[in-house]
Parts: sequence; structure tokens; C-alpha cells
Amino acid sequence: TLGISERVRAGRLCSAQQLESLLTQTLTGAIGPVDGVASGISFRAARGGAFERIPEVCAIMSSGRMPAEMRRASLQMGARLWALSRGWRWTVSIHEQLDELAETNDLHHAVAFGMLVSETTSSQVRAIATYLYNTARSIVLAAARAIPLDEQQSLQVLSAVQSRMAQIAAR
Repeated sequence: TLGISERVRAGRLCSAQQLESLLTQTLTGAIGPVDGVASGISFRAARGGAFERIPEVCAIMSSGRMPAEMRRASLQMGARLWALSRGWRWTVSIHEQLDELAETNDLHHAVAFGMLVSETTSSQVRAIATYLYNTARSIVLAAARAIPLDEQQSLQVLSAVQSRMAQIAAR
């Protein structure tokens, strides 16, 4: 995740404070403006029945603007989330409406998440904030194993960036 192992091996990521800084920079500079926006657009499109917007978002995310490794990971996580969600009772309606679209487009993680969460809330800000939190949590878990950090330190990092995630989601 974001080259965490490489940063740890190079001695550029050794502490909870460094992780918090990296996470804040990544949320503000990359994840929020790209994945956060994509999840928000996908949420609005699914919630409002504007399904034709979703392939546009998928195409932009696959356009080569993000590094190839991140793009592949996003596609793998999107496919995995979409497949996993087929077993959740509360997603039946969204799958009935969007399975064909999901199968014929590059389904990135942020897009799949946005479409799915449209079934759980009417708040776009809450949907984006939830996406950002889940992404940040994944990064912190990967870093905690690599550095290593204990659970308390990991929770403190997540807590420290939570207000930032809310600000990014609102923007």
C-alpha cells in the first residue's frame, strides 16, 4: 500500500508520527482528490439513478493518471468488493441495477464502494468520509505490520487524521 514496505526498508517510515504525516499528505494530495471524488460521484450516480455517469468515472480512473501499480490494486480491490458484496442481503437491489455495468467497465475500488454505500446512507459526505476512513485504516494496518506499531499507536494515528478526513469529504 503506497510503497509502505519500501519506505520502511529505506528508513523513511519508522514511527507513528511519520505514518501520520504520510497519511495526511496522501489523503490530502492523492486519495481525497482522486478516489474520494470518484466514490462521491459514483455514490451520487447510483443514488440518483444516473448510471451513465459511472462508466465515465471508471474510464477516468483507468486513464493512466494514477501509477500503474495503484491502478491495478484499485481494480483488484474493486472486483473483490463487488464480488464479496453479492452475498450481502442489503446489496441485492444495487446488484440488480448495476451488475452488468460493473462487469463491462473497469470497476475501481472507489467506484464500487460509492455504488454500494449508496444503499446505506443518503449523505454523500458520510459516504466519502467512510471510504476515506476505510482506505486510511488499510494503510495504517499495513504500516503497523511493517514498522511495527502496536494497536494503540495505530488507533492514535487514525484518530489524529479523522478530522482531516471529514474536511476532505466535505470538500
